[in-house]
Amino acid sequence: MSPSERLQAAEEPGDDDSPSQGPGAVGDQSDGSHDEHFEPDEMHRLRSALDSDVGRFDNAGTMTFQRRVRAESIVGGNQFILNMDGRTARRPSWYHLTDVELREMEQVYVPPSSAQQATQTLRAHHVLVLRGPRHTGRQFLATAVAVSLLEPRGQCRFLHPGTDPDTLVADDLKPGCAYVLETGQGTGDRALNGFALSRLSRILADRRAYLVLTVDDGSPAPVDAAVWTVAVRETPDRSALLRSHLLYRLSSGRRSHADTLLADGEVADWLATRPTPAEIAQTARDLARTADGSATVTACMAQVAVRIRHDAEELLKNKEVHRELALGVAFFGGFPYATVNRLAHCLADVVYEAAAHGGARPRAFLEVTRKQRLDAVRAVTSRATVYTRYGSSPAEVVDFAARGLAPALIDVMWQDYDGAELLRWLSELVHDPDAAVRRRAAVSVGRLSLQSFAEIAEEVLQPWALSSDPRDRAASAIALSVAVRDPSVAAHALGLVESWSSAPGRYRRMTAALAWGLAVSPVHPVAGIQGLGQLLDTKDTGVAWAVRVGLSAAFTSGLAPLVLEAMGAWLADAGDPARGQLLGAFLRICRLHGADDRPDAVNWPSVLWMFDRYGQSGPDRRGAAQIDEDVIDLWRDALGHRATAGEALRVLESWIKQADRYGESREALLDLLDELVVNESDFQRLHHRLRRLADEPPAPSYTAQLALQELDALR
Repeated sequence: MSPSERLQAAEEPGDDDSPSQGPGAVGDQSDGSHDEHFEPDEMHRLRSALDSDVGRFDNAGTMTFQRRVRAESIVGGNQFILNMDGRTARRPSWYHLTDVELREMEQVYVPPSSAQQATQTLRAHHVLVLRGPRHTGRQFLATAVAVSLLEPRGQCRFLHPGTDPDTLVADDLKPGCAYVLETGQGTGDRALNGFALSRLSRILADRRAYLVLTVDDGSPAPVDAAVWTVAVRETPDRSALLRSHLLYRLSSGRRSHADTLLADGEVADWLATRPTPAEIAQTARDLARTADGSATVTACMAQVAVRIRHDAEELLKNKEVHRELALGVAFFGGFPYATVNRLAHCLADVVYEAAAHGGARPRAFLEVTRKQRLDAVRAVTSRATVYTRYGSSPAEVVDFAARGLAPALIDVMWQDYDGAELLRWLSELVHDPDAAVRRRAAVSVGRLSLQSFAEIAEEVLQPWALSSDPRDRAASAIALSVAVRDPSVAAHALGLVESWSSAPGRYRRMTAALAWGLAVSPVHPVAGIQGLGQLLDTKDTGVAWAVRVGLSAAFTSGLAPLVLEAMGAWLADAGDPARGQLLGAFLRICRLHGADDRPDAVNWPSVLWMFDRYGQSGPDRRGAAQIDEDVIDLWRDALGHRATAGEALRVLESWIKQADRYGESREALLDLLDELVVNESDFQRLHHRLRRLADEPPAPSYTAQLALQELDALR
């Protein structure tokens, strides 16, 4: 009997519509099926992290030039790779560009449209804040602008990422030097206000020094800092940027090959996809290393792939190398070094036990340094901000210097060695206490499934889908995030999810709901949302909870209008229990915050922002009026349905308190409340709750008071 058959035999039969599977029909409970990283407040972060994890392994099998380049690009937005090796200096720690790096930077620099304004601002105020989205070359522009104002013997120095600029004093700044600081979210942003920047401007002017700060769009943007701030929205001309990198990399006798490469149609198609400056820099390195003037771009990149695979084979053959650490970095690169090292030891333990040695594996102590181990596996460390259960914090993360080495190691390991221990290791890690480790382990299994989908599905994904452990079911759904993106196995992955959706057992249907939302919807939106809609008609609270999570995941995948439109369409024909489950899912989405394209999005409930956006756009905008009406209809039904009325009032109360704290969403919320009163019972229900909030000591709600005035005027 196969593993999936054994688990299927153990799964409870006939439980598909049992109403006694949980404590209630509305709450996010599912008799132990609730998992902490599916909390509504965490959904946006989960989607971002999952996209990043999946993107790490997005270069399997036969791929286009675009996908190969993206997969082999450097992590981050800068072409300079730093390995601090744990060294620290007097506060603040820094490193400077060497003469070789300065020459490279000056020769490959292609100024974007904002370069002139940035240079003028820095020259006038000695402080410059470059604000913009990631992957626009913002950090490289900061370096170029800083170098342009250097004195003859000055240095361009990079301060430790995340350094609080408000802690800088005159003794930290050497006369004639220019400093570049990348502020991490939550580490240095609080100091970027007019007072702090004005103080720094005076100090830097006295020291004849300059400071350039780079800030993400999502960081706070104080109004009083506008005089020092320049927005970076567009990258430099990509064709010119690739040409400059090629001319720098090619030897003097081979520079004519740059025109040959730029004339290649595949390169033109790739540049049209708007690659990041970091990807362009990395591609130029690889093309210059392999181009001989006659080979096509495809042939050049094939040579690069062969070279990287050869490096991976050598790493795994060398018994003197810490191969477990190499595999740990391959699967968990970008994690803190301490985490990767712990996971590498877990893999070594699994391999040791499988060899039937018995007893505990002996561990060497103080035989080699950490730097020696990292150098042996061609990995580097850098400082970054990571998210933990306690919030964001700085950490030293580890990854390969060459990004393409990670997938190459995975392929060689699976194709040339016994993968049983590897699967056992990853299967154990989906139960790790760290949610990030569980997620990456699941994505790693998904990456392996591209090598042999039938085997992985039978031996791993099916047993996980049948498991009573919610961590296994979540891992099975997340693993499919990789498979549904690959054309060679996507049809098989979708068929697997469909079979779970129609299965009689609850655990497979719960897994299917998670898979439709987490894995399928971002790639196949219509299929994913339709799959979720077909699972709504259930009395099983475990399945209902999974559908709510799935719809929340789809909503945060850039599909908010489509999800609301689908919910509005389902509402018209839904009967019980589907109606109650649908409204419960809607209320869960109503607890999400944040929206795209708004700097104050964090202060808005996502659904309310959608209502405000589409309500203002009018009927001329395609689908706008319909979504506006869908939100109103869903809210009216949620307030009137016996299973969701209490939860709807609690969500509405949280929106009112949010409007009291920030105010941006108050007007939109008052407009929505006006639409929710149709008859006397609606008026009495809302009036009672608003009156309680308006009179609640010690801080009566101002928003509730305004709402009461409007409701009384409408009556």
